[in-house]
Amino acid sequence: MNRKAFGVFEKICAEEDLKQKTTSYLREEIERRARRKKFLWLRRATRFACLIVLFLCVVLFCREYTTPVAYIDFDVNPSVEFRINRFGKVITSHAYNDDGEEILAYVNVNYLSYSEAVKRLLDVMGEEGYLGRDALLCVTVQTNEPSRENLMIQSLKEIVRESKRDGGYDILADIYAVTEEVKHCATEVELSPAKYLAIEGLIEVDPEASFEACRWHSVHELREMAREKCKEEKDHYGIQEWSEETDLNGNEQEKQDNLVEPPEQKDTDLPNDHDPHEHGWGHHHGS
Repeated sequence: MNRKAFGVFEKICAEEDLKQKTTSYLREEIERRARRKKFLWLRRATRFACLIVLFLCVVLFCREYTTPVAYIDFDVNPSVEFRINRFGKVITSHAYNDDGEEILAYVNVNYLSYSEAVKRLLDVMGEEGYLGRDALLCVTVQTNEPSRENLMIQSLKEIVRESKRDGGYDILADIYAVTEEVKHCATEVELSPAKYLAIEGLIEVDPEASFEACRWHSVHELREMAREKCKEEKDHYGIQEWSEETDLNGNEQEKQDNLVEPPEQKDTDLPNDHDPHEHGWGHHHGS
């Protein structure tokens, strides 16, 4: 095609120098357009590759942002769960009971830092009267990262301490970490880990208790029920609770009776200031 195009110039009546210049110009223009077309394709391919990389980065970020790495559970009978991502943000909140649903209806904690979300949650609980004198606030943390666990425990203790001071709440708080197994078992029966452990402790002393029957009680009530059951069992079998005074008064005579007088030593040729360890009478320490 190019040969036919350049062959046309042979029939044109013009100076030879002009024909050569025109031919050279056309050759350069064709090559320039070919290079431009090739560069345009390369630029488009580069843009497409960048879009793919950007898309993958967005997908990975969304996955990291929406994947929970820690769980914070609150139980003061409203039972609420926060799921925390690796950036310390609350990605979802969940209520275990009706009281918890009412609390979450008043406060939206999603996508807040967990520290801010906890403050808002405690404020609402206080306004609704759940942080009274006889209440027990249980807060549990579950994560597979020890450093994150320690940091969250300390942070939560400080937040609860500030909320109690600022709100004037006279409430007991129990903040601790639980294992992944406990968290899984609690989730299976739709309970907070603190309430799950409290019911499990009650079942140990009262086999007639069950998770379903006890799920509506607070952790404080469940612990009191277990304590009362233990007391009933001790009273039934006549078991007396140990105390230092009981041990000193009740068992002192028995201790005296069990004392055995050492055998009278016969006179020997040993000097009075002898060391029993030199003759192997004492306890042997080391080799």
